[in-house]
Amino acid sequence: MLLLGLTVLLGSCAKVFVENDYRYSNHLGKYRSYAFVDCERDTTIICEDVQQAIQYQMRARGYEFNAQAPNVFVNFTIYYDQIRYKGYEQPSLTNWLVTEDDNTEYRPVKYDLGKGTLMISLIEAETSEVVWRGYATGIFNKASSKKNYFKSIVRNIFDQYPLFAAGQKSHRIKENL
Repeated sequence: MLLLGLTVLLGSCAKVFVENDYRYSNHLGKYRSYAFVDCERDTTIICEDVQQAIQYQMRARGYEFNAQAPNVFVNFTIYYDQIRYKGYEQPSLTNWLVTEDDNTEYRPVKYDLGKGTLMISLIEAETSEVVWRGYATGIFNKASSKKNYFKSIVRNIFDQYPLFAAGQKSHRIKENL
């Protein structure tokens, strides 16, 4: 079974493929704060919308923004053209957390991602290693001009990230769409 790979329907029945990968030896439960990696802004409002949506998702999970000394950096990239990407066939992060078997094998999967991919990475500040990456492809379609569309895309990506900041108890994340 692909790690939480699914096709979700957003807005006007536009199909968007959402997937994520994570590092087995992650210590995501110890992180409390985040900051953004400086990103190359495009001339549209898309980057600002995506960053605001990510900030909302991180706050909802109890993470505090700390530009001076974050535990994790958040990086996001929008790919406008098709890309080839190597992901991994893994147990869902929720299921893996039950066993936390660091010896579980990574099984690479090659994806040919269509035009319009949003990739969000959480990078451990101490080691500079990507500990979690979520992505959605097919994000530019008829629904992409609708209000809150990219907020929905980011929410669907973060639905694959069930963890909360250290010291925070799990709770239902409410959306203000």
